[in-house]
Amino acid sequence: MIELFVQHGHAAIVTCPGDSCTQWTPNARWTLRGWRGNDWETTGEIVTRGEDFVTAIAAGDTTTLLTVKRMINLADGIQTETALSWPSSVTSSHMFDPSQPLDQQRPKTPFPFPLTYLYRPEFRPTTPLKAWPVGAVLVTSKHIFVGYSVGEWGGGLKRIDRLTGILSEIEDVDGDLCGGNLNPACDPVNGIAIIPWRPDCIAVAIGLIHMSSHGRMVEVCDNAVRPLYTHEIQAHPATTPGGPDRIMWTTTTAFFGLQQTGEDLLAMGHDGLYQISRGDTVRQIPLPHFKDVDGVAVSFDIPGLVLVLTTANRRFSVSSSTPMLVPR
Repeated sequence: MIELFVQHGHAAIVTCPGDSCTQWTPNARWTLRGWRGNDWETTGEIVTRGEDFVTAIAAGDTTTLLTVKRMINLADGIQTETALSWPSSVTSSHMFDPSQPLDQQRPKTPFPFPLTYLYRPEFRPTTPLKAWPVGAVLVTSKHIFVGYSVGEWGGGLKRIDRLTGILSEIEDVDGDLCGGNLNPACDPVNGIAIIPWRPDCIAVAIGLIHMSSHGRMVEVCDNAVRPLYTHEIQAHPATTPGGPDRIMWTTTTAFFGLQQTGEDLLAMGHDGLYQISRGDTVRQIPLPHFKDVDGVAVSFDIPGLVLVLTTANRRFSVSSSTPMLVPR
């Protein structure tokens, strides 16, 4: 099995033949199965063409499988596909001055090893999407948003036009290493949700614990990214030799989940729940009581949601058990 998701209110999986079944394993086909009654029912077969699998999501009557090269839709027994592509315009990197020849300048932020080739203006990956671990997916009427979560290696946010297959990178970076509100090199995306009071915009949850906690909530409207909420936990001072104390870095809440609940957003931070409401007002909520159900710690105290305590985040984040927010 390479994917587990919800389809028509039931569990659905994507599998492949053979004993070695991962999103990076070459396979002849992928099989889509849905849980019906007391058994799995095959609902689709997809020829892989040798490319890597990315993720799958169901919205309404359509189930969409994303590979690194195409968007495959299955609805009413009919399979259609759209090739993924970059827009024709190419954006140069923020790390270099585009007005100067690349071989005559140095990056604004020093690196311990040369990364110049990553920031050439003409550089593009060989495939539009990456077969990286996906932290969150959201389907709207016009777009599919894919949030990557690769721990200390970053993440980022991609947006796919459902009609044309054109893919855009949504980012907000500055000249500092890991600077900006949504930096693909440093910001794992763990949750995406439509903002109830701004239905044309989405909220994005960013979070990582690696030596210290780091995260924020941001708002994305079209290509504009702005801060939505950051919870500062502690500022760590460092002493400069021969000089006064100065602030070296700040610890912030890492967010590992996000769901729309009525007219509000509910974000899962590593230190508790955060309710974000119209006017960007935020209220911190203590975690509810969990009970053991067949060895799984769950809570049904919040209407419309099930909280499931899991250690899944430990794969890429040095975090303790963090609840998943599961709609019901």
